[in-house]
Amino acid sequence: MRTLASLLLLLAATTASAGLFGDCSFREKRNVAAPSAGVTRIVIIGRAGWLHINGRRGAAQVTAIGTACASSRDRLSETKLVLSRSGSELRIEAVTDREMFGSSKLDFDVVVPDNVPLEVEDGSGDLTIDNVGPAEVRDGSGDMTVRNVGGNLSVHDGSGGMTLENIAGDVRITDGSGGIEVRGAGSVDIVNDGSGSVDIHNVKRNVHIGSKGSGSVDVSDVGGDFRIGNKGSGSVRWARVAGHVDVPERFRR
Repeated sequence: MRTLASLLLLLAATTASAGLFGDCSFREKRNVAAPSAGVTRIVIIGRAGWLHINGRRGAAQVTAIGTACASSRDRLSETKLVLSRSGSELRIEAVTDREMFGSSKLDFDVVVPDNVPLEVEDGSGDLTIDNVGPAEVRDGSGDMTVRNVGGNLSVHDGSGGMTLENIAGDVRITDGSGGIEVRGAGSVDIVNDGSGSVDIHNVKRNVHIGSKGSGSVDVSDVGGDFRIGNKGSGSVRWARVAGHVDVPERFRR
């Protein structure tokens, strides 16, 4: 009986916590903006909530517009967008309450010039980046889509699916779990990938996978070499690789 009572109390506490987390009873708009003249680097930090970043040619301003939501008015007032500038670096940061009981989040869109290097750090929630200059991305959890990057792209991802399309420069990836899809890039270097499928197609130069845990690997239409260092479970397939193929012995045909 004592064990059953303890389990019931734990279940009740877990249910209460789940009910409070993500509660959006209170909402308000948030927005910030600053001139883009003289800016040579843009840093964007998202917390809980989705984040959408869009590049526009000749954008005279960097703007961020979103909606804050929280489980109480006090938490809502503390959930905000903060913009700052230091020299030629412009920074936009979402400030949210991340306590266990009670929560807040901030969903927001950012418009940036399409040729300014970008650094993005995102906590949880879906992330989309489109039509930007060179970019460095660190993402905790949630699905990620990055398209039309006019330079190199570096991604460090915790969990969630990843889709990268039309990357003009080189792609470098470190990933925990979740599928990876790359369609169109200069070269692809996956330093480490824990689990999930990997699909890579239409790469101008080389494809290199340093260490791959579980999940299939499918590579095609590569202008250079295709190499895999270490590979756990799952199949490896390749087609139309112009250069040398170097994969672990058990996957060679």
